[in-house]
Amino acid sequence: MNERDNFSSKLGIIAAAAGSAIGLGNIWKFPYMAGQNGGGAFIFVYLIAVVLMGYPLLYTEFALGRRGCSNAIDAFGKITGKKFLNIVGYLAVGTVFLVATFYAMIAGWVIYYFIISITGELYTITPNVELATHFETVFKTMNQNAVWPIIGMVIAVLATGFINFSGIKDGVEKYSKVLMPLLFVIFIVLIGYSMTLDGFTVAVNFLFKPDFSALTPGTIISAIGQAFFSLSLGMGLLVTYGSYVPKTKNLRAISRQVVIADTLIAIFSGLLIFPAVFTYGGSPAAGPSLLFEALPQVFAQMPGGRWFGALFFLLVIVASITSMISIFEIIITCLLEKLHISRHKATVIVVIAILVGSLINILGEGPWSHVTLNGSTIFGFLDAITNNITIPLTGALTAVIATWFWKYKNMEHELTSEGLYKSNVEGPIFFTLLKWAIPPIILALIITSL
Repeated sequence: MNERDNFSSKLGIIAAAAGSAIGLGNIWKFPYMAGQNGGGAFIFVYLIAVVLMGYPLLYTEFALGRRGCSNAIDAFGKITGKKFLNIVGYLAVGTVFLVATFYAMIAGWVIYYFIISITGELYTITPNVELATHFETVFKTMNQNAVWPIIGMVIAVLATGFINFSGIKDGVEKYSKVLMPLLFVIFIVLIGYSMTLDGFTVAVNFLFKPDFSALTPGTIISAIGQAFFSLSLGMGLLVTYGSYVPKTKNLRAISRQVVIADTLIAIFSGLLIFPAVFTYGGSPAAGPSLLFEALPQVFAQMPGGRWFGALFFLLVIVASITSMISIFEIIITCLLEKLHISRHKATVIVVIAILVGSLINILGEGPWSHVTLNGSTIFGFLDAITNNITIPLTGALTAVIATWFWKYKNMEHELTSEGLYKSNVEGPIFFTLLKWAIPPIILALIITSL
């Protein structure tokens, strides 16, 4: 490509970047990870990781992308003059493809639950059957039959592909500026209701009164991995979006706004979900099925729960699409520039590849559930390996490249838009963390958690 597309406004950049960050990682994954890891202690580590690791890595990826002005694979070699460093880009893009395959599967689940919540079928319970048993059966039956998850997944992938088909300004930016405000409006409505529930105080204590005896190396790496996953770090996403950010935009300011929005939504997700769970006897440690087994039990007992549930699943659909838009864009941009093909052809290739990968994940949760990798289903294995290994590892390697190969002067030159904005005290502080602290801490935690 001789001429690259660009975002047209700061709002568009923030909406797109926040859309990538604010998604299933916040609404589906953050609550169940917090629930499984003891609540407050997990969130304490998560918040530290967001501030001391997530924020500096986020603006570093933005800066690398804008300076390289290329796809997520080539950017690393381009800014350093060392092509072998593109291996980090390949790791990032490989990771994001794996994430895309199970994101699309989960989006398919959510679309199905949205439909049966509206029709009331989700809450049609056989007499003398316990709620927990009913919703566990609904979830298992859906996966075993696999038909509806496949239909929902295809709808989600095609809808996302349609948006990416139109490019950055007319696709990614245009739809992000609509979908993100819609997501926030639905969130406000749902949280307003959650605050009226009896379990709200219990939920606040669960989330914000940490029990540090629950901390283990596994909990710490899970919290760091979740911070990276939620902020879309280590997947080439922000490197890709950075390449579309005009030189006049303040990358640190944009990064702060993205981090604040993402963290608030993660916390709000906990405040939305756990009051209902504690009020109606659900289990906070239900795991990945929290949205599909524990929460429907809650909705079934709530006044107007059918419609509350439908609105909630609509929220998750919107969040799924905003995340998938950015994930698709990473791979599309690589194909555009590596293979020199049109955006339309690149989008079709990505859609087909993700359809196939997602189909394998769906079958792995149903008809192929007997196939295991390291004792987990295909989805469980991919979720663990990306969250606990490849995403943090790519983040650590990005920090190494930025600090040891690109160096402070070049990085600061890009972050200040070549002197348009002033440097501040955080520059050398975070650079020191990126160079000396973040990589060894991440590598030590990865090794410890294996």
